[in-house]
Parts: sequence; structure tokens; C-alpha cells
Amino acid sequence: MIEQTLQWQLANKLQKLYDTLEKYEVAEVCYMIFKNFAYNQDKVSGLRLTKLGYNLLKPHYDSHDFTADEGIHKKLLLVLHKQMKWPYYLDKKKLVLFNDDDAMWLKMTGSVEKFAKGLE
Repeated sequence: MIEQTLQWQLANKLQKLYDTLEKYEVAEVCYMIFKNFAYNQDKVSGLRLTKLGYNLLKPHYDSHDFTADEGIHKKLLLVLHKQMKWPYYLDKKKLVLFNDDDAMWLKMTGSVEKFAKGLE
């Protein structure tokens, strides 16, 4: 089951693109590139990228940068963790989306906070 997840597939692809990742198990690469990665027999979660994951994905995928003027707070983190279907990178003042539809919705709502409310 885990082999069919987006996280696993991305980690596997990155291993093929970067020789330095080949020496690790795919699950270990998932923990390296996803900040909130977790899995058990029934469920896989966590699409928030680490800085390393962001830097590895950015050259190979389209991304959209947004400033988070409102700042990042716990409720926003929880909503993104539960609702996002595609990888994203988040730091103190920036949200980077790797999905065109999500980026379009964020542009339409005008703020990260409103975008997150729309995901709930």
C-alpha cells in the first residue's frame, strides 16, 4: 500500500535523480524530504516538504510561491496537514505550492489564511 502513495513515488523518483539518495531506503528518503511524514499499515500522511525536499523537487516540478503575511500558526499547519493532496513547502513567511489548482485557488482567495479556510 505504501508503495502506491505520492510520498513513496516522489521519494523513489528522487532516488533515481540523485545518486546520494540511492544508499537509503525509500522510507528513509520520505522522512528526509517530508517534514510531517508518518505511516503505519493503514495510512500514510504528511506532504509538507523539508528544506531539502523543497530544494530537490523545485528544479523538476512547477511551483508557485506565496507570501504568508498573516504568519504561520498551529491551526493553519493542521489544516494544511489534513487537507493538502500535493506537496507544499512552508517556512515562516512563505508557502510554496506544487499544484496549479491549489495555486489558482490561493490567488483567487488572496491570502494563505483564506485559502486554508476554504480547504476545511
